[in-house]
Amino acid sequence: MSKTTVIEYEDSDGMGTVTLCANPFKDGKFYAKFDRTTVNIDNLIARIQKKEVGTNAIMAKQMASLFKAEILEAFSRGEAVNLFDLGTLYIKATGELNGKSPETARISNFQVKFTASKVTNDAVSSLGIKKIVMSNTSPIISSLTDLYSGEKTDSFTPGKSIRIEGSRLKIAGEEGGIFFAPVTEKGEPDTDETKWTKVSKVIRNVSKTLEFFLPEELAKETPYCIAVKTNSSGSSASKKSYSIAFSDVVTVKAA
Repeated sequence: MSKTTVIEYEDSDGMGTVTLCANPFKDGKFYAKFDRTTVNIDNLIARIQKKEVGTNAIMAKQMASLFKAEILEAFSRGEAVNLFDLGTLYIKATGELNGKSPETARISNFQVKFTASKVTNDAVSSLGIKKIVMSNTSPIISSLTDLYSGEKTDSFTPGKSIRIEGSRLKIAGEEGGIFFAPVTEKGEPDTDETKWTKVSKVIRNVSKTLEFFLPEELAKETPYCIAVKTNSSGSSASKKSYSIAFSDVVTVKAA
């Protein structure tokens, strides 16, 4: 019986997608991210089997496992590893140095880094780009819930709380917040922020959920759009510019 195992795998087309992301610290500037497609050892063996018919996949996986174990042991000895001339895996000390002298110094952490070789960088020099897309970093409002009634709605109970669900909603920045913007005759939110009413009682502020009490001064049965304004970057840092998301038209019920 043959010991050759053929692993089914369909090759990619050699074309990639690049996503342009706004630089949160420089207006009008972007950085590019090549969208990642990851192959594993089974995929690589499948490719080898197409080129070298009869390759024993079980033996190939066993050898890969042995290489992996030896590479990990080399790291545990403090050694760098030349990985098949693709580049070098090496150990780097990270974090702050604790101690005031070599005798008292304590290194907080070690990490493994990789430096690609010329042959590795040359392999991507002819890579094609299938398309370029723009990353959307603005908040997204998916649903509104009147927490007093428990209903998803566009008409809310005066003085009670609302939940907004979506993504990238977390409020940050001195100018950030949740606002009620009057609606123009065209049914669009008025962009004059001086006319907006800011929410003062926010009880939950996370990326996917905002919960807050309706401002008492909102007019009843009057159309508004809820505006979520933030410069949160999703990390501890803040973006230089603000992003705004508007809800559909909402109203406050008559008392």
